[in-house]
Amino acid sequence: MYKIIPTLILALLAGFSSAIDKPTPVTAITNFEPEQYLGQWYEIARIPFYFENGCIAPTTANYALTGDSLSVLNSCRKEDGSTSSSTGMAYFVESANVAKLKVTFVPSWLRFTHLGRGDYWILYTDYNYSLIGSPNHKYLWILARSESAEPQKVKFLLEIAKQQGFNPQQLVFNYPIESN
Repeated sequence: MYKIIPTLILALLAGFSSAIDKPTPVTAITNFEPEQYLGQWYEIARIPFYFENGCIAPTTANYALTGDSLSVLNSCRKEDGSTSSSTGMAYFVESANVAKLKVTFVPSWLRFTHLGRGDYWILYTDYNYSLIGSPNHKYLWILARSESAEPQKVKFLLEIAKQQGFNPQQLVFNYPIESN
């Protein structure tokens, strides 16, 4: 009997340990319509990362259909008043209706190598608001078609982010969210 109890305790601890180590899986939408996603988006919030160091609002992304992929032009205003832009390409990982993309901003002559491709998964979109994240939970963006965001919609997107294992407290907001 005394040998069984330590074995059970170890088994329970191992179970808790593996449950703690496993992050919540991230799920991209599967009814994506690329044509509706095209055009300009404003970044409402993001988990900070080095690509956008020094960027202040407005930060925008402009998408265009280029063959079977999406070209993207990211722009932001820097703290010194200058504008920073980068052009990239987003490739569908599975099919155009599954919103799992790999994005790269390396020079076009290097893109065939698959170097520098990052995960860009659309977790929600109604084509006026979008929530984008990465399966490793390192990146998260809230995008909108305008610089002002509806508080209820942002709250809705934050709830989706939580359900998918993201920590919304890590987000930096570019614009104040006004109450209606």
